[in-house]
Amino acid sequence: MSIDNTSAVLYNVLGGIMEHLECLERLGFSSNEAKVYTTLLKNKVLNGYEVAKLSGVARSLVYEVINRLVSKGYVIRLDGTPNFYKCLPYEQLLEHIKQQNSNNLAEAESILKNIANDNCQNEYVMNIVGQDKYLAQVKEVIDNAQSEISMSVWNSTLQLLEQNITQAIKRNVKVYIFAFQPVKIEGATVFSYNIDDAEQLFPYRRNTVVADGNECIIGEVGDAKSVYVYTRNHAIMSLATDEMVLNIFWQKYIKSQQLLQHNNSSDSFIKALQVLANRFEIDENMTKNHAVYNFQHLFDKNKKD
Repeated sequence: MSIDNTSAVLYNVLGGIMEHLECLERLGFSSNEAKVYTTLLKNKVLNGYEVAKLSGVARSLVYEVINRLVSKGYVIRLDGTPNFYKCLPYEQLLEHIKQQNSNNLAEAESILKNIANDNCQNEYVMNIVGQDKYLAQVKEVIDNAQSEISMSVWNSTLQLLEQNITQAIKRNVKVYIFAFQPVKIEGATVFSYNIDDAEQLFPYRRNTVVADGNECIIGEVGDAKSVYVYTRNHAIMSLATDEMVLNIFWQKYIKSQQLLQHNNSSDSFIKALQVLANRFEIDENMTKNHAVYNFQHLFDKNKKD
């Protein structure tokens, strides 16, 4: 029941049957407190003995109940021999409860907000099993982004996220995409090698999404058994962001050196890498990933054979 409707309900109850005091109990009164308050409301001023007799509250309990109501400000003690008691007028009672509830709600909101914000800062790492759950989490991250999304993504995944990305762009979220394959997302800033058969270049294909600098989700294109990582851990987010920045740097550098054209093949990409490897004296012992290096060279050898 809302506080605004309490006055009418309480008025009807007090004019009717004393047993029906649920409205006061919903406002925080105990059953005995409700009986004592309504008894004083009907009879104006009573001593403890009279309150017990008229309310039905046992004399062994009535003074404890009265004292609780006095401490809450709902009942006023008139000192004497014996003491007499009168209740706070019901209009003032309801206004007091309304103000108290408002203060309690404001305090609860502040406390809960702080707890929620503290939780957002936790640098937890969570495993997600299965592509469907992974995609649901990625979509949630994109949908909740406020300012910026950075992605390293393959087209098979991008197609499933395109609607969410488009909506983020409409919210004025900046979207940066690094890709090996051709990408067309209107409003996004795209850095792509534009390799038509890029999936043949790598033994695995990793997707990375970083949102607002505080959420990161990483995983390889997979199936129902694949394991993905969702985290707010600063170190992992930094590694993911650094890798995307380096990939973008090399893409821009290769483009500036005219080692690749607008439309490219896996053959032309490997040749570009070989040019750079010779230029910077990089061999297989210096590559970031032996599996990728060996896979690419095996692919290149098989193509020649």
